[in-house]
Amino acid sequence: MQIAFKTLALENFKNHKSVTVNFGEVTNIQGRNGAGKSSIGDAISWVLFGTDISGSKLDPRPIDSGAGTEAKVELIVCISGKDVLFGRTQKKTAKYFINEVPKKATEFNEFLEGQFDKNLFLSLFNPGHFFTQHWQDQRGQLLQYVSEPLNKEVLAELSKVDRDRLEEPLKKHSLEDLDKLHREKVRSNDKAYERAAERVVTLEEQMSKQSNKGDDVKHFKKEIELLHKKRTEIDEENAKVQKSIIERNRLEGQIDNLTSQVANQKALVQGIKDETVKELCSTCGQPLDESAIQKVKEDRVKRFNREVAKGQDLVKKVNELKGKLAELPDPGEINRAELNDIEDKLMQLQMAIRDSEQSANLESDHKGSLDKKEALRKELVTSKAIVDAIKEFKSKRSELMVSKVDELFTTISVKLYETLKNGEERATFEIEMDGKPYSKLSTAEKIRAGLELIEVLSKQSKVIAPTFVDNAESILNFTAPAGQLIVARVKDEDLNIKTVETEGDK
Repeated sequence: MQIAFKTLALENFKNHKSVTVNFGEVTNIQGRNGAGKSSIGDAISWVLFGTDISGSKLDPRPIDSGAGTEAKVELIVCISGKDVLFGRTQKKTAKYFINEVPKKATEFNEFLEGQFDKNLFLSLFNPGHFFTQHWQDQRGQLLQYVSEPLNKEVLAELSKVDRDRLEEPLKKHSLEDLDKLHREKVRSNDKAYERAAERVVTLEEQMSKQSNKGDDVKHFKKEIELLHKKRTEIDEENAKVQKSIIERNRLEGQIDNLTSQVANQKALVQGIKDETVKELCSTCGQPLDESAIQKVKEDRVKRFNREVAKGQDLVKKVNELKGKLAELPDPGEINRAELNDIEDKLMQLQMAIRDSEQSANLESDHKGSLDKKEALRKELVTSKAIVDAIKEFKSKRSELMVSKVDELFTTISVKLYETLKNGEERATFEIEMDGKPYSKLSTAEKIRAGLELIEVLSKQSKVIAPTFVDNAESILNFTAPAGQLIVARVKDEDLNIKTVETEGDK
């Protein structure tokens, strides 16, 4: 697309009462300070966008004009071979015209947007406009015309190790996603590895405190089996002793009981023996006859003989029980000491088995923890290596990108990235000339830098537009841009506008 100005007409615009400019390939504007040279550039940007040449809001009316004064600008622009008359007036509010037809602001702006981009136009028109933008906007505007290096181009610049780490993963993930994925793995695995290492240390401390570490559990169980057998034998012997003791106690109890009965029976027999025959009736007190007395005596004999027989029977039983008791063997004593000793040994062996099993479990846990720690370490190392490889990838991509951008320029260079203290790369943007940032350049250097940037933007966007160089007296010579050139210089004379059809270096 080629954009060219044909005619600019001003009425009551800033310090111009009425001025008409017919543009050529080169239009030279000269005059004293305050003569209105810069206002011609502002009038062009105002009629199109309502701003000054730097893109800032502009009040076009003369400072000393009355409230009813109307500022008016008309500009004939040839866009790709077709002339369009743009007009804008402002008294209290702005009015818009396209080819003299009144338009609403939205219609006017939409038409302009359909012809060319405002920001690109101002960057081509004003050598200083590009640098008034935020650095991110500058960066975005320039890089939209420069394709980012392909992954395979960047990979080719990496070491074989880093290339092998990234080549396959980049087929599945974007670089940013891969970076996020492995940074998250580094974060999570770093914490997990720390916990695994602490677990290993804890288990090792517990293992060092195990008294039966490495003991043979089979040996302990064999000892327990023998002790159980021994305890069974002692229990059986003790049961026999206990049974004998119980039997002896039973017999002794029976003998004691019968002996007591024998004593009682003796006392009873002796009592009968010592009885006297009563000769008086116990009821009426009358003397008993001989036959009654005889019966009493016979009854006493019978009772005496019966109780003697009972006593003899009891004595016989006592003697029989004493015979049985005498026949019983000596029961001996219950073996409690040895039994208690066996129980103590069994308890010690059970504890030893428990400790050995705990030791075995600790060893198993320890091995598992070591394996987990090693697996996490490998994952952590791999992810860190990939993150580092991505940093190197970005660095190489930045170098290639900077190289591609620098190839567009001849005298200026562009800083696209900066390295942070942590080694990370961050996007930035700064134009430099001879190693000096744009902000430190002289006026002439800034104009030259701006013109070179216009040349690059024009070539990359394939848009040719007029360029307005203000304060051109500060620069002795420069290469004219591809589009129309409008040059404003300070000269001790009234405003003077001249056009030239062709012109080389100025």
